[in-house]
Amino acid sequence: MSTLKIARRYAKSVLETAIEHKIEDVVAQDLASIDALGASSADFRAMMRSPIIDADVKISVLKEALSSSVHTLTMEFLKLIITKGRGDLWREIAMEYRALLDNRKNIERVRITSAVEMGAPERSQLESALSARLKKTILATYDTDPTILGGAVVRVGDQVLDGSIRHQLHVLKDKLAVA
Repeated sequence: MSTLKIARRYAKSVLETAIEHKIEDVVAQDLASIDALGASSADFRAMMRSPIIDADVKISVLKEALSSSVHTLTMEFLKLIITKGRGDLWREIAMEYRALLDNRKNIERVRITSAVEMGAPERSQLESALSARLKKTILATYDTDPTILGGAVVRVGDQVLDGSIRHQLHVLKDKLAVA
């Protein structure tokens, strides 16, 4: 079975339990904090991936490091995945959990890249247009990239909506080359 399927099963399981206890956002925040810890600590990543370190040792370290900052359900879930030998999938499980929760809440996360920093009115207008088009609540992350010359590139999941001037010039060049 692929790691994505395994991660999705664990994420679905913990989400269902969190929904029963009405703490799905708390668990999402906990998983995001653990993901941030993993991003900043090579030792944490190495410990979670290591097949040599005993599960009891991993659980003990996690209890000491996280028990005061994460919900009991999240801690029990971490113990479960470590006991089952799936501690190396913590990052994939966290990503799948966020995706499942976003889907449940009808949220779409998008990345918008523009040539210059967009002001609040432009951001609001673009987010409203995307929300109307996708029929979802939009959570946008913004980047700037002067090489696109102007316009914006919007990434929605695997789709890329390229409205950049660089892209339009490339299309025009291809049309002129054919003609």
